[in-house]
Amino acid sequence: MKTRSIAVLGSAVLAVLAAGCGSSTTSSSSSSASNGTPASTAQVAQAYLAAATPVKSAYVTWKADLVAANGNVLDLTSQASSYAGVLTTFDGTVQGIGATGKAATDIATLVSDDNAVISDLDSLGSQSVGTEAAWDAKALSDGAAAIAQGDVVRADLGLPPS
Repeated sequence: MKTRSIAVLGSAVLAVLAAGCGSSTTSSSSSSASNGTPASTAQVAQAYLAAATPVKSAYVTWKADLVAANGNVLDLTSQASSYAGVLTTFDGTVQGIGATGKAATDIATLVSDDNAVISDLDSLGSQSVGTEAAWDAKALSDGAAAIAQGDVVRADLGLPPS
């Protein structure tokens, strides 16, 4: 049962920002908001995808680490910290991509949901065998919320779901 929950945890936590990931054609997607002109939805979507590119790479690495740990997630504190760092960078970036209206509100909610996941990842080092099951359940719940919110943001920006 523990191995199954960790495998599920891996999928859920990994997918947190996979919701923001997707293939993107790199362009200079700097927001025109910096010169006083609101960014278009297409510009914001492109910037969102560009911000998500490093997350996709971190997702692949985190997933491989979970598989290699063979069910012992407690040994992955440095990997969890690295993944949390990428999520933090993503959140900081997407807050400044020039989204307005519903998209801006939904990005703020995504950042809040991601912060819960980041907190989970950061707290992994303080877990023990006795607290791991509760940690797994919380991380799964927080990850699911972030995944769902990522898909809301993607819909706002005219992007397909994760």
